[in-house]
Amino acid sequence: MSAGEALFWEDAGGDKIRCMLCPHYCLVAENAEGLCRARGVRAGRMVSLTYDRPATIISDEIEKKPFFHFHPGTRALSLGSYGCNVLCSGCQNWQISHASARTETARLPVLTAGDAVAMALKHKLSGVAFTYNDPVVWIEYVHDVCSAFKEAGLYTALVTAAYVAESALDYVAPVVDAFKFDLKAATAEGWARLTKVKDPTPALAAAVRARQKHGCHVEVVSNIVPGLNDDDASLKAMAGWVRGQLGAGTPWHVTRFLPDFELSYLPPTPIKALERGVTLGKAAGLRFVYIGNVQGHPARNTICPACGRTVIQRGEHKIEKLWVERGLCTTCGEDLGVLGVVQAWD
Repeated sequence: MSAGEALFWEDAGGDKIRCMLCPHYCLVAENAEGLCRARGVRAGRMVSLTYDRPATIISDEIEKKPFFHFHPGTRALSLGSYGCNVLCSGCQNWQISHASARTETARLPVLTAGDAVAMALKHKLSGVAFTYNDPVVWIEYVHDVCSAFKEAGLYTALVTAAYVAESALDYVAPVVDAFKFDLKAATAEGWARLTKVKDPTPALAAAVRARQKHGCHVEVVSNIVPGLNDDDASLKAMAGWVRGQLGAGTPWHVTRFLPDFELSYLPPTPIKALERGVTLGKAAGLRFVYIGNVQGHPARNTICPACGRTVIQRGEHKIEKLWVERGLCTTCGEDLGVLGVVQAWD
């Protein structure tokens, strides 16, 4: 589609437009923006204010997203822009996610879908990952770039809270290979305390639909925030949801909260709380539970649940050793659900 045009909206009458992209269903007047601040009404039509205008263009390891079972050891072109429809109170990327596209976009470079593919090929990157702000808010550009990457034989990945309407998910998911879902909390109350989402039901349903209907590789991340979702009941409920809705083989990352933005008054997550999350996750039947944002912790490595061997050893910035071939443990042949690995190396 051409730059600026937006999908997923309808005329609401009274000179207002109803955005149908996500379950906020913002009612937007002329020359105004929705809650995400990335989509607005201009000349009676909804437009994408950040189409082909990324605020971040970075090459980094796919493990940083984090994806631990998807093309390990590769690097991706990582793109993000202004605006977000979840607006987490502790967001570490608040400078762009909470920024106004109205005032900031003009200073950003243009990066067409073709340019993005050319950049990835030039720098020998394996794919693209949309991250830093929620990709839902510039879904038209995400779709076009992902389509171009797949045509070029490269992978595509989204880092998202998945607060998206079903029709919009079905539009973009067919060109998405991997889907990192942010499971913010165990309850609607927890989501409302941490984000602008009051009812997470559509987000939970979108993660399941991405896996079951569209065949996306899904990994789940829960940022463990002291006093908000670090109690045993919350950890058990989140682990149980991942096991029950996405399956025992779905990687669950319990990551360390680091104080920032509106939650800068809180302490970092104690390591013991994260280790408790690993224990409770495995007790719930999950085969792969990882600790994130703690460099050097052994729970960053992948352990074969059948033979107990370390099959992926992760250093501070990259994979150091990998004993997986075609998704299987090289020692016992157990299926580890690791995509994109042809042969082991150390």
